[in-house]
Amino acid sequence: MTARTLRKRLGLLLFVTGYLVAVYWVFTRSQPVVEGDVTTIRIAHWQIELGPPDGIEAAIKRYEELNPKVRVKQVMVPGPVYRQWMRANFAGDNAPDIVEYGAWLDGLADLPVRYFEPLTEELLEPNAYNDGTALAGMPWQETFADELQEQRINSPEPGQYYAVTMTRGSLRLFCNLDLLEEITGSRVPPADWAEMRILFQQTAEYAAKEGRIVTPFAGSKDNAMWMMGFYMGGVMNTVGQQLDTDAMLGLYPRQSQWMYLKGAWHYQDPAVKAALALLKEINDQMRPGYMSLLRDEATRQFLRSESLFIFTGTWDATSLRRLAEFDVGVLRCPQPTQDDPVVGKYMLGHFSDGNNMTGFGFYLNKRSPHRKIAVDFLRFLTSYEGNKLFTDHSGWLPSIKTVPVAPEIASYISPDDGYAYGGPNISLGGGSRAIFESNLHHMVGPQGSVDKLAEALDEAMPAVTREALQVEQRAARWAMLPQDTRIVALANLTVQLAEPDAQALRRERLESAQNLSEGRALLLARQLEIVDQR
Repeated sequence: MTARTLRKRLGLLLFVTGYLVAVYWVFTRSQPVVEGDVTTIRIAHWQIELGPPDGIEAAIKRYEELNPKVRVKQVMVPGPVYRQWMRANFAGDNAPDIVEYGAWLDGLADLPVRYFEPLTEELLEPNAYNDGTALAGMPWQETFADELQEQRINSPEPGQYYAVTMTRGSLRLFCNLDLLEEITGSRVPPADWAEMRILFQQTAEYAAKEGRIVTPFAGSKDNAMWMMGFYMGGVMNTVGQQLDTDAMLGLYPRQSQWMYLKGAWHYQDPAVKAALALLKEINDQMRPGYMSLLRDEATRQFLRSESLFIFTGTWDATSLRRLAEFDVGVLRCPQPTQDDPVVGKYMLGHFSDGNNMTGFGFYLNKRSPHRKIAVDFLRFLTSYEGNKLFTDHSGWLPSIKTVPVAPEIASYISPDDGYAYGGPNISLGGGSRAIFESNLHHMVGPQGSVDKLAEALDEAMPAVTREALQVEQRAARWAMLPQDTRIVALANLTVQLAEPDAQALRRERLESAQNLSEGRALLLARQLEIVDQR
């Protein structure tokens, strides 16, 4: 045998040996070279403040320990582009398996029934991840602090639950206590709006004396609209009460829209103009040009001690406390009283600054190729263990019963001591908030006035309000379309399966929801006909 032949045979032997070792390693020792045995799901949200991503990541890490063949990727999308991002990704069939959504997002009322799948059936069953806790055996829905009340109220399809929630929240006025003491000599904040007016003057005098920029409120479009919406809501409670002809103790946006289109209220009504006058006071206490700024700039103003307060929700609390170099006070919002000279006669009383319903809702993409795994992850995320991990790492309140609340965030929970009738506000749904924002300049500056703003809104709002009702009516019709087939199928299953009572109950729930959807669609269609005939 020549040396050349020996080298060829030795090379072949080494190749075969290496191949066999590689095959053995792939099938017995190594991780897959492709993720054939690993399923990846994605969860998307816009809560990119300090805290929430950490909380979700902590829950993901623990879930992957319990489920080693699953990977969960957190997709964080900035709030200013989130609406466009959702619309584009769902239209392109590229949306994540789990997506955050809120019924208050303008112009997206059609999304839930088109792209999300109800979780009603799963919510009736116990959450297995709660085994061994005080929540064991309890239906998943009942483990939430509010039993998903907000989801029930705002469901695009009556009787169906489309989301599970992560937290509770409230609206708060965050105060630079060190700066408050410099200005007033005290760390005691104002008790009501009358004392706030005194503080406005003190702040202006302090800024002039020190030769520095200090405004009472940090300003950006987002923070201003949140604050204006809150304070307008307190004044509009009386209007909401008057419009509540069905005695529901509250109004859906579609009811406020319909009442506006039929002339039951207008922006030039005395109560509404009084509310707008209060908004003008707020406007005057922010740095000029705030409507062109994003909320990050308002945060920077506050952290640089260029503003005394920042109005936001407790979703910003973790960021503010971690970043501030001064003591941050978390205050319930000082409000006008019933003897207030501007809005007092329209105040029912203290306006609710946190209804303690749970939020940060995650919805299931109906086109998800991994529905079973996505639902399982949602179960863990909202189990006792998962929600506690989220709370501990985010600094946000828990949404799940029995999960402990840390003392430093206990003040985020509002007592049930306020009125919250709802009703007309800066946003009536659809594109109405954008209309309000684009006309706010009528109230600003030497030539601006509340009367000019009210007239401009009454001129622009009818068209966008009618469009919002049309979208609501189409959504109600879309919600009805697939249900008849499911109802008939459940009727047949009732006869064929071994658990006829359970199937019959599911059918009854679907039939009830279908009747409500049909009634809502018919009502909205009739209302639109009446509007067109006017």
